[in-house]
Amino acid sequence: MRIFLHDLWEKFVKSLLADPNDLQVWQKVDRYGNTYWNAYHPATGKSFSSGSEADVSMWIEQLYKS
Repeated sequence: MRIFLHDLWEKFVKSLLADPNDLQVWQKVDRYGNTYWNAYHPATGKSFSSGSEADVSMWIEQLYKS
């Protein structure tokens, strides 16, 4: 429980300090242990999800090249 509260507090503080137009990347793990990566770029409204960290990295590179 203590770790959960610490993580929650850390996410809250980061959200207060973050620029709302900054690229957001996060990882989720489903109940079966599968890992998913998500990315969202508020300035363009574009988003991407994949089970591969490499795929998300390539999407980010392409986003900033165009």
